[in-house]
Amino acid sequence: MEVFGDGHRLFIQSMMSRGMMNISEVKEVISECGLDVETEFKDKVVKFVRLINQHIGPINLEIRKGLEEENGQPYYILANTAETSISRLSSTYSPNELELFKKLIESIVENEDGKIGSLAAMNLTDKLEKKIGKEEAENFFNRLEDDRWIRKNTNGKISLSVRSIVELDQYIKDVYPDYVKFCSLCTKLCLQGRGCENCGAKFHIRCSNVFFNKQGSNKTCPEPNCRAPWGQVVIH
Repeated sequence: MEVFGDGHRLFIQSMMSRGMMNISEVKEVISECGLDVETEFKDKVVKFVRLINQHIGPINLEIRKGLEEENGQPYYILANTAETSISRLSSTYSPNELELFKKLIESIVENEDGKIGSLAAMNLTDKLEKKIGKEEAENFFNRLEDDRWIRKNTNGKISLSVRSIVELDQYIKDVYPDYVKFCSLCTKLCLQGRGCENCGAKFHIRCSNVFFNKQGSNKTCPEPNCRAPWGQVVIH
């Protein structure tokens, strides 16, 4: 039976300092914990994380696994299970910065493709009651990216990272119920993905790729009540 020890504590410390880790980072840290990562890695990580969650659950923390919407890459995120509101980030960001973050989330969620341009993000400062300069806003967005709350792609588009989607999942559902959609395949929150023009269903690119690979050449919408030809489905 696996015993909670220094290796597990080291992993928790790494999660707290980084917020989230990709598979390569997880392998690196777990290897430093003295665990063999060359064989049965997936099963070992599941058991390793499960034991940690048993110990940090009473203090309202949980390590969760999520997938980056844009590329489907898996990440492990340290989530607070007690506070779902964005206001819990007040120890890290100022009230005005949090207000700007809320405006950013709102714009991203309400945008059909789940991302907005850098210029549009900067213009959100005009909607704040207490104005901040463009340079200050740009520095704040860079901090959000460094803290892994948002992503910026090569085209300058800003989207919510897997950390935001996992940790702020309930906040997004509660505040924007008229805009959020859920992947028809995995049933989780879906901001970026493929949408069916026929029925309006939306699903993650990774989830749909797995589904269509099983379908073969006759690709249709994954929604059971639709099944429109794949040619009618567009990427958002």
